[in-house]
Amino acid sequence: MEIRGVDFSGAAEPGDDIWIAEGAWDGDRLTVRRCRSAEETFGVTDRTAVLSRLRTALETAPGTTGLDFSFGLPDALLPDCETWRETLEWFEATFAAASADEMREELKRKARVSDADGVELKRRTDDAVGANSPYSFITYYQTLYGIREVVAPLVADGRVAVPPMQPVGERNLVEIYPAGTLRRLGTVDETYKDGAADARQRRETILNALVESTPLELADGIRARAVDETGGDALDSIVAAVATARAVRRDFDPDGGYGEREGCIFV
Repeated sequence: MEIRGVDFSGAAEPGDDIWIAEGAWDGDRLTVRRCRSAEETFGVTDRTAVLSRLRTALETAPGTTGLDFSFGLPDALLPDCETWRETLEWFEATFAAASADEMREELKRKARVSDADGVELKRRTDDAVGANSPYSFITYYQTLYGIREVVAPLVADGRVAVPPMQPVGERNLVEIYPAGTLRRLGTVDETYKDGAADARQRRETILNALVESTPLELADGIRARAVDETGGDALDSIVAAVATARAVRRDFDPDGGYGEREGCIFV
């Protein structure tokens, strides 16, 4: 099966921040053939153009792609609807013209007037893997642009399937969480980005763990690229591909609790 891992970003100019690892899973081994930034892949840098081209890629490429942003919201904030797909429709309509800050403030307001305890609420799947709230200060840009501009339009037109909320199809999307995957594999899961001390060596350590545990094969030049890219985005796209292959290997069976309306993280 064709496998892709996407390290996502909600930045205004995400050409250098979104990275895509592409490869194949043969049932025993994941081979990553390419690892490139969105600018290299699509030739554009601004958010609208990058996400438009990403949607096109996802709706035409067979196999399964893992993306590292929240595919849903905590149940306490959702309207009275039965399915995850209906929550996407509500989200897209509710926040059609909203900025990320406006979305976050509205969700915090809804949390305050709900019966839930807290303001930055988590989904069952976030608790299961130790992820942040979908609208935390760290994640809210990714959540807005990931759901509104990528997942919701693709699901609305039936161009992709999103297991386990939907039956597996020819083209599948799954939500992944690189830090959770690294923790599950028992390797380094922090201070491997930017100017952190020993960050380069930590990226090497992570790659070694992925190669041994998956198992993972990297095409020529990809190891060096993942180690040399100081932001950790190239490496995170490879981790995303590993998490996606792990989901495929388990036939998309979640290994932790999740809510049918909230979405499910695979690690």
